[in-house]
Amino acid sequence: MVFNELLFFLGLMPITVLISFMDRSAEFKNLILILTTLIFVSWGRPFGVCIIFASVVLEYLFGLGISKGRGAGALLALDAVMNIGLLVLLGANYLFSEGSTFSIRSALLPAGVGYYTAKGFSYCFDVYTGRCKVEKNIFCLMTYMVCYHSLAAGPVNRYGDTEPYIRRRSVTGKSLSDGLTLFIIGLGKTVILAQAFSRLKAAGLSHRDTTLAGSWIGMISFFAECWFSFTGLCDMARALGIMNGFNYESNYRELSVGELVTGFVKSANTTLIKLFTDVSKTFTKGRLIPSAAAALIGCTLIALWYHISKPFLAVGLALGAVLLIEKLFLQKLLAQLPTIVKAIYVLLVSGILLGGIYFENFSDYMHWVSSLFGGGNAYTLSISLEKAIVGNIWLIVIAFFMTCAPAKKLITDNVDRFEKRSEQAMAISRITKTVLTAVILFICVVTLAAEAG
Repeated sequence: MVFNELLFFLGLMPITVLISFMDRSAEFKNLILILTTLIFVSWGRPFGVCIIFASVVLEYLFGLGISKGRGAGALLALDAVMNIGLLVLLGANYLFSEGSTFSIRSALLPAGVGYYTAKGFSYCFDVYTGRCKVEKNIFCLMTYMVCYHSLAAGPVNRYGDTEPYIRRRSVTGKSLSDGLTLFIIGLGKTVILAQAFSRLKAAGLSHRDTTLAGSWIGMISFFAECWFSFTGLCDMARALGIMNGFNYESNYRELSVGELVTGFVKSANTTLIKLFTDVSKTFTKGRLIPSAAAALIGCTLIALWYHISKPFLAVGLALGAVLLIEKLFLQKLLAQLPTIVKAIYVLLVSGILLGGIYFENFSDYMHWVSSLFGGGNAYTLSISLEKAIVGNIWLIVIAFFMTCAPAKKLITDNVDRFEKRSEQAMAISRITKTVLTAVILFICVVTLAAEAG
């Protein structure tokens, strides 16, 4: 089951939120949350549940052992091995050939198990470093570990930040309203905008005779599809937290070229990258060679995380090398250059590197790289791509204003000034926002119902 599924946001989500109001105690709400997660995770994929709930017990025991001090480093290493093993088995099972002992094609959602393993390791790591106290109530730890809110797109919320809400939380009418609004916005990103860019991607890249414009627009559309899918799921995860009394950190930030490719990479999965950074600083002490090795390992794990095909695990290694070069000297060298030059550099380097994620074999990837610079192109713009652009032009414009920070700020500042004029202006603004939110929900429901039918 996923967040942008009719059965979830018209069935499971409202029912569980309403049931949680039957008792104000955190223990009751935690029980409802655990049972909801059981349904959410096991829907069509029952195998993963057994392994996941068994791993909760192991995380609990590892945490107790680490808190005692003796052999803490060895236990943390063992916990890391266990979680990487779960990530490979359940999240990157495509690495094993059909018929292999470890081939499990009905495994848990790849991204979901990735966030689960990251949370498990972060708990033991934080106990090891003293960032949080060991949890002696296994049901509190279970609530943190299996909470379905963050299984689709994070965040990797740390136990020390979440524990207060596990033991005591409340839900108000305002939090329900704010959470529902944010959920619908996230739903709109995944169902409306991501699908629009999916159509552009298909028109630009899904044929052998790739055009010059199709190579660029198609790949940019692929990244845009990924961005709106990811950020939409992140918004829905935060919204589910708000509606259930939690306050989660955002797992992405606005796109920027200030930190070059490093900043581009850091804009998504910010909480996961922060965890990697904390672990790297703890064990490498800032030394060059260990830090470089940690960066390469981290990028390779992320490549596994996102289900990148086997031939392109090299994408993770190459990306790690670029980030290391930027850290050593390139950021200082390019710091004084105009923003447009930085943007071109980020587009070229990140586009060519991360473009490998899309292709399943090296020959198709090299054909695309060649076509980026006009190689083998008989013409510039295909008719199918032209029709896709014209048919989705308004959604492209909306997406631009949502992702371009200066344009987005211009709109929000004008709306704020309008609302401050008078109470009537404030009422008009709020009514307009409510109507637009309802329209987004209606379009999403109709779209998903049509696809299901």
